[in-house]
Amino acid sequence: MSRIVIQQLCFNRVNYLNALKAINITQYRYKADRFGHTFAFIQEGAEIRELPLIVRNVCSNEICCNEECTGTGETEINNDELVNKLNNLKNETDRKKADEEIVDVIRGFKKCSSVKSLVDLLEIVMLDEITPAVALCALKKIVELENFKFHVATNKLSSFLDTKPNIDYTKTPILEKLLEIIMKGDNNSAVVGTLELIPIDRVRVLPLDTFKNKISEEILCRVTENKLNIDNLCRSIDAFSKLNEVKTADQLWIGIMEKSDQINEKNVIQVFRILHLLKKSRKTIMNLLERRLKHFWHHLCTNDLIEMLYIIRLTKSNSNIILKTISRWINTNIHTMSENNLTSIVNELNNSNYVDIGIVRALERYIKAKHSTINSPLLMVEIMNYCSKFNVRSENIFEGCAKYIIQFGSNITPSQFRDLFWPFGQLNYKPKSALEFWIKVESIMNKEFHNLKTHETIDILLSCVYLEKQPLNFVHRVFNTSFLHNLYDGGGNNNYTKTKLKIIDQCMTLECDHYRGPVLPRDKFAKSIWCDYRIKRLLKEINSTLENTFQGYKISYSTILSQLPLMSIYIIDALVHPVKFELNSRYINFKKHPGLCTVILVHLPEHYCWEKEHLTGIETTRIRHFRKIGLNVMSINYKKILELKYPAELTEYINNSYKSMLAPC
Repeated sequence: MSRIVIQQLCFNRVNYLNALKAINITQYRYKADRFGHTFAFIQEGAEIRELPLIVRNVCSNEICCNEECTGTGETEINNDELVNKLNNLKNETDRKKADEEIVDVIRGFKKCSSVKSLVDLLEIVMLDEITPAVALCALKKIVELENFKFHVATNKLSSFLDTKPNIDYTKTPILEKLLEIIMKGDNNSAVVGTLELIPIDRVRVLPLDTFKNKISEEILCRVTENKLNIDNLCRSIDAFSKLNEVKTADQLWIGIMEKSDQINEKNVIQVFRILHLLKKSRKTIMNLLERRLKHFWHHLCTNDLIEMLYIIRLTKSNSNIILKTISRWINTNIHTMSENNLTSIVNELNNSNYVDIGIVRALERYIKAKHSTINSPLLMVEIMNYCSKFNVRSENIFEGCAKYIIQFGSNITPSQFRDLFWPFGQLNYKPKSALEFWIKVESIMNKEFHNLKTHETIDILLSCVYLEKQPLNFVHRVFNTSFLHNLYDGGGNNNYTKTKLKIIDQCMTLECDHYRGPVLPRDKFAKSIWCDYRIKRLLKEINSTLENTFQGYKISYSTILSQLPLMSIYIIDALVHPVKFELNSRYINFKKHPGLCTVILVHLPEHYCWEKEHLTGIETTRIRHFRKIGLNVMSINYKKILELKYPAELTEYINNSYKSMLAPC
């Protein structure tokens, strides 16, 4: 097996078939089989891939000679001109008559209820006068009739019908003659259609080895001759895959590349559908689609867009270029989509883990314009799930959702209410129409509390405390033996659930005067808590700057306070306190010395919402609780620190953060 290196800087400027012709001529010494296989190293930009190629093995006397060697060039040209003139002189009425006869024959085949009647009709028509389209129709009807008998037999009706074929197809020349007609004809669609018959022939009416080998070779031959169009190539790849000929299907990429100019808005989805059937050549075809979509993306329809997103997720291609093109389409056409289609698109984007400014702006416009006329709660749920997953804190979307809850909250299911309400607390967004919003939320909670799942109830209460709304009327229903028993019996991540309950308990203890807590017992045993090493590394790098800023004070790192539960959110990244303390800083009552100590918190990129301006609900709650117990809080943006290049810039940033901490809120 040989390997060939093809340097390619731009796919559109390289004729692959010219390279194949050169390969075919140099491979004439391999006469054992009609086709051979080789590999080519294809370079596209910085990427180099090894792709399979088809090699036609030809004898020396099959190699076409040029006109200088034979001297017959002028004769061939003259003959072609004569043939063209004769074709032009044919009577149009004869052509129409022939077409009508073909249609009549095909109609006759479709009316046949048995194979015997179909064979009799073939004898009347005369096999020599049958076209490839008619031959394919005859093969389809034979396969359909025999497989129908098999289907009936499997349903225990074999006593009424004889399941054995009436004709011994291995001895009769009918099938072979029909196959020969198809292969000798110029109808490429008929050749591919014959290949598609083989996987659906469960009775094996068609001789598997004969048909499969001959049709496969014929298709490969026509691919090397650049005769198949995009539709036929995609159908061939699909048929080869159904026959478990994955390697053969992978070799047809060369035909798609050569016919790339034929890819348009009408057939692009066919090329997408065969991506999951390819292996080595999938990335090459995906790059081709990225280039082609730029020319006709505005002509795509919604269903094609949904299917593209599904296929990208199915193949794990993660093509940012295609996703950006889809985002551009959504931003342009979002108001023309139905609610069901938009729901499907947002769901696929959510599953594909893709978000960009174009999609967010499009959803903002849609919600702002239609929040009061949306009939499907599933659409609002998908949009809010999208915001929750990617921390998109959009005022237009959240205000539209708040108005939707106020208007239609009584008509949604408890699970849908949880999905709509949870992002408000998660991303720390307080609606402008607060009074109506919270009255509606309390009404829904009173009505649907017993219909909510235990983890949904906890999420709703946690969202409330993030927004500084203490659900005093519902907490006693959660912290009781019956609810907790149902919670832990339901399975799931118990440690994560316990953490949520502790946060709710701590929030109510610190922020609600009428709450007698904490209710949950404190941890009395040592346990390991996960800490992000990025924070430790950053604090180590800026340690000298912090010491210069807080001269006369001591800085302790990764400090745990006795006043707060032992959880990762209550671990202090750096605690600035006086050098001489009578008691250990972790046990001191900070409320007696308000403002004496300062907490330094390093906020990682995931602590912010998508626009990188607002902190998430859990981080704002963390800051609020440290202030409640009498500590100053200085926040440091991890990403901004990394962007600073000079020590003077770092010192200025730390000083500004310190001044912001001292400034009144």
